[in-house]
Amino acid sequence: MNRFHAGLLETAAGPSIGALADLGNLMLKARDSGLSEDEKFRFSELFNFATQNTPYVNLYWVRPTLDYLFLHSMREVASPGAYQRQQRQRRKQYGQQSILPKPLDPFGGF
Repeated sequence: MNRFHAGLLETAAGPSIGALADLGNLMLKARDSGLSEDEKFRFSELFNFATQNTPYVNLYWVRPTLDYLFLHSMREVASPGAYQRQQRQRRKQYGQQSILPKPLDPFGGF
């Protein structure tokens, strides 16, 4: 295992094979959650996979804009309280806080 929790084959083969392995793991997790009530499959896991593997999303000028206008709201739908957890973790780890106001609530509230 490397520091990204990838096995030897994924590390040696490169990021494309690693992404395919991650997709396979998501599919197996979804299947297992349908077979067992102990296994949980969250929309946020699929959303994170799609965000991480979408071309041009991680450009330095695209990502902050996309985060503020769209992704924070989608993460909040997928996992309620995600924005507050992210802000708390940012304050704890880096001693920083956001200079922008809180993104709009996806359901119309402020």
